[in-house]
Amino acid sequence: MELLKEDDILLRRKSKRVDKIDDTVRNIAANLMRTMFDNNGIGIAAPQVGILKQIIVVLVGDNPKVMINPEVLDISKEYCVMNEGCLSFPRQFYDIERPERVKVKYRGLNGRPVIEWCDGMEARCVLHEIDHINGIVFTEIVKNDSEGESATLS
Repeated sequence: MELLKEDDILLRRKSKRVDKIDDTVRNIAANLMRTMFDNNGIGIAAPQVGILKQIIVVLVGDNPKVMINPEVLDISKEYCVMNEGCLSFPRQFYDIERPERVKVKYRGLNGRPVIEWCDGMEARCVLHEIDHINGIVFTEIVKNDSEGESATLS
C-alpha cells in the first residue's frame, strides 16, 4: 500500500465506522501491518493509505495490535511531552503533549469488543492513530498549541 503524504486531502477526512469484520477488513489490516513494518513505523491508520475506515494498527513491543472502531473512553490526569513523527509526514518531528494513559474501546479482528488501558508510548500511538481516523493530523495539534513553544522541527 502506498502512503499518502501530508498534502493529500484524504488525510483530513473523517473515516467511517466498520459495520462488519470480514475478510476485506482482515486484508486491509494485514496490508496496513505490512506497510507499517516496511516504513519502520509503530502505528498506522487506514486513512494514511487512502481507506476511510476506522481501522488502526499499533506496535509497541513485539506484537502489533489491530483496533477497529477505536474510541477513547477516558484519559489520565498525567500528561507528558514527547517527540512525535508520522509516516505521512516524512522527516517532521514535533514535541507534542498527550495523556500518559488512555482507556480505549475497540473491536479486534475476531469481532469481540475490547476495553483496555494503554500506557506510555502505546497510549501516544493509539491517540495519534485515532486522530487520523478523525481527520486530524499531528501538525494541527502543534498549530493549535496556544503557546506555540512545544513545536520543534527536527
